[in-house]
Amino acid sequence: MPDVLFAAEELSLSIGRQILYDKTDFTISTGEKVALVGRNGCGKSTLLKIIDGSEKPEESSRLTRMRELRCAILPQEFELDDDRSIAENIRDGQKFVYQQIKRYGEVSENSPEHAAIEHFLNHSDNWNPDVKLAAVMDKLRLSEIADKLCSHLSGGEKRRVALARAIISSPDLLLLDEPTNHLDITTVEWIEEFLNSTKTACLFVTHDRCFLDRIATRIVELDHGKFYSYTGNYADFLAAKADREMREDIFEAKRQSFLRSEIDWVRRSPKARLKRNMGRMKRFEEISAIAKPLRDADMELLIPAPPRLGNKTVELKNISKSFGGRQIIKDFSFEFPPGSRIGLIGPNGIGKSTLVKIITGELQPDSGSCEIATTVQFNLIDQSRMVLDGEKSVVEEISEGLEHVSLGTEKVTVWTYLKRFLFEDERIKTRIKYLSGGEKARLALAKILKNGGNFLILDEPTNDLDLSSLRLLEEALAAFPGCILAVSHDRYFLNRICTGVLAFSSDGDIVYTPGDCDYALEKRREREMSFVQQNIPAKKSAPAPQKDKPKKLSYKEQKELDGMEDAILAAEEKVSELEAIFSTPDFYAEYGSRTAALQAELDAARAEVSRLYTRWEELLAIIS
Repeated sequence: MPDVLFAAEELSLSIGRQILYDKTDFTISTGEKVALVGRNGCGKSTLLKIIDGSEKPEESSRLTRMRELRCAILPQEFELDDDRSIAENIRDGQKFVYQQIKRYGEVSENSPEHAAIEHFLNHSDNWNPDVKLAAVMDKLRLSEIADKLCSHLSGGEKRRVALARAIISSPDLLLLDEPTNHLDITTVEWIEEFLNSTKTACLFVTHDRCFLDRIATRIVELDHGKFYSYTGNYADFLAAKADREMREDIFEAKRQSFLRSEIDWVRRSPKARLKRNMGRMKRFEEISAIAKPLRDADMELLIPAPPRLGNKTVELKNISKSFGGRQIIKDFSFEFPPGSRIGLIGPNGIGKSTLVKIITGELQPDSGSCEIATTVQFNLIDQSRMVLDGEKSVVEEISEGLEHVSLGTEKVTVWTYLKRFLFEDERIKTRIKYLSGGEKARLALAKILKNGGNFLILDEPTNDLDLSSLRLLEEALAAFPGCILAVSHDRYFLNRICTGVLAFSSDGDIVYTPGDCDYALEKRREREMSFVQQNIPAKKSAPAPQKDKPKKLSYKEQKELDGMEDAILAAEEKVSELEAIFSTPDFYAEYGSRTAALQAELDAARAEVSRLYTRWEELLAIIS
């Protein structure tokens, strides 16, 4: 039975009038990967900080931690030492590991402490921390910029550094708050691979439903101060939650029916006050004291009906763009069909924003042209949220001096419009700088969507939105009759809305694939595997030794050399087979339980190829 790492009983905490935790229980055990979900502002991030010890609940709460529990946390708002390099910041996460290695050499070999340290170093694979550091930095694409000062990094790069620092610390419990925010699909896939292979327990908050599906062994929902635990994937969670709420609603209907009949009995019958009926009165009071189930209101996300689009929208003809000698876009042509919903994917910094700016006319291509039909009206939802003025109130930001908002043929007051986006009277008058990240995201949507347009450009629209708001946004976009270009790393979001995907490659090519994001990623893997197979070296022939030189190989060595070419090809084929397994779309469904073993097999196969080439060179050196 797994050990409990952290347990909270009767957990309670209120901030002002908001109850975050209402005498509720939560536990996480060794080896678990638990996804924590709930509305924005409900207390998910606070729970991570309570577990980490940086925040305290009310004194009536009972917290239990495993002895000497070590946690590593990636909060939404993290700090790096900007005056130090990437490598130095990440290495901070290894302080405990280095302390253990030093202590291992100091204590007696027969002591329990020596055995405990040896177990930790074996279990966490930390005998050579520099090798592990290099491997993590390589996977998070930080190796080439390891000496770069953190003050010069982008937001996405800083997040990768903070993530690497948390991972490299080899904690008992890893706490991740929105770990996939601002990370590209390739990086997210590696994080999924790492978390599936590690024995470290993990509690994570995420809006990335593909990430949640592939990692979580359990989903815990925080709903109106109570924790509800579910097994299964995201779809199972939605079904189980709907079933729970249905049972609650059935009970509430029976409770109300009971109360109505009892109230009628109390009013009509003087016998109700007799001593023999006190039990019935007591039951009535107990039932009436039960609170009815609370339900969150859903955002009423309305996209104004767009102006009519013609048969032509935006056509890119052989466009190319370079910056500083680097080719960003190379000879790309594409026409957006009317009513199309196109996803734009690729690593951070690859050129997605450049393409968007060319489409909207903010940038001109070096060559080629971008033709925009006269009927096209762009509306850009900006990733940075800088369109909001922190000093203004919510109502001032939306109204812009007007009392009503026009939504196509419909006209509503500004307050009514904001309430559709779940802003209550008190929050409508609040300054924007005091809003939560989720509230700012909803306000940005409210402000920009009211401007209409028939060609929406969404730059990371899912960041900071909770799962309920995401579903509503997806439904609204799927029903939108105009064109949509969505720049996003959220695979679930792209799967739900896309009719096609444009994918950047590292050499400036952009490949269009009809269908959803999963299909586009599958076709990309096929192209990559085809490229690898086409470039597997042909059977190499060792240069024949010069006849005027004496043969210096032994019989055994000569036999080894004769079979070396076949051995290398067989080893490379083994690597290709294993890489193909990892590239299959349903890898986690089919091989999830064997991820660690397959990864070890792949590492061993790659090491064997390297060893064979090294040995081949040694044998050739003898006869050269």
